[in-house]
Amino acid sequence: MVSAQRILITGATGFLGGAVARELQRQGYPVLATGRDLRKGQALTDAGIAFQPCDLSADPVALRRLTDGCAAVVHAAALSAPWGRRAAFVAANVQATENVVQACENSGVRRLVHISSPSVLFDFAEQSALKEDATGRARPANDYIATKRAAEQLIAAAVRRGLNAVVLRPKALFGPGDTTLLPRMIRVAQNGAFPLFGAGDPLLDLTWIGDAVQAVLAALRAPSRCQGRVYHITSGDPQPRSVVLRTILEACGLPVRFRPIPIATAMTLAGLLECVSRAFTLRRWEPPLTRYTVGALAYGQTLDISAARTDLSYAPQTDVLAALKRCGELWRASVQAGGKGA
Repeated sequence: MVSAQRILITGATGFLGGAVARELQRQGYPVLATGRDLRKGQALTDAGIAFQPCDLSADPVALRRLTDGCAAVVHAAALSAPWGRRAAFVAANVQATENVVQACENSGVRRLVHISSPSVLFDFAEQSALKEDATGRARPANDYIATKRAAEQLIAAAVRRGLNAVVLRPKALFGPGDTTLLPRMIRVAQNGAFPLFGAGDPLLDLTWIGDAVQAVLAALRAPSRCQGRVYHITSGDPQPRSVVLRTILEACGLPVRFRPIPIATAMTLAGLLECVSRAFTLRRWEPPLTRYTVGALAYGQTLDISAARTDLSYAPQTDVLAALKRCGELWRASVQAGGKGA
């Protein structure tokens, strides 16, 4: 680790940020967590982790107070969604990152680990074993991708000024506490047959939350030669789409019903739903289907993680199907116990 000094985690009330904060605390490092979800912040406080709420995009002065005295910052805060108002994405993903960078520079932070996304390389096509220097679609598929690209550019510019930063791109995080990937799959399955876009069976590259946490810790420990580098992170165990879906649905005790839908048909429907959102709700209503969602499920995107293995000694050990089964069983047990599902 960079030192025994305090480590600031932004987005600590989110899935990855919270997991990183808890693991660092478990290993004995002094952690300062920040985020905007006060209920989850209280849970961190109850676990013995110092928590201070902060709006990263709107309060750079408060952010600077948080970075003062910190040896490292893990910037995991972001707005991650396939749809929404562009201004919200710009504030959460661009302005917040700019403020984090400036605070790190002004406070003399010795290592910034920035959490990005491999969606910055997304294209409406099969993408296999992508390396970090690959290029994505010239026109980003949505505002999330556009703003995550802009955030990476801010980090690159700061590195040129001398900031010691490392960028991680974890792919499709899942695990207990996930509020995005698996819950969305389950909701779709509960509403009827699960749509399969296209006739093929593309590979899905997933990242177990424990592997992602270990990647973050490895980036904090990484030697100075890693400064400015970008690393792809997965569990290194891509699986066919149908196998992933069948595994999770069977573990949840949900019917396994698939409905093949041609990609062109799905794209047309998604485009119409997006138009409705733009015209009548000012993007406040998230369409149940977007063109990006269709593309992400219809085309495989697998990542080459050899650079992370070599430079960061990253060594994922997770059996993805076994981990998916475990998550499904936990969700099923929660429902049977009278909960809403994990």
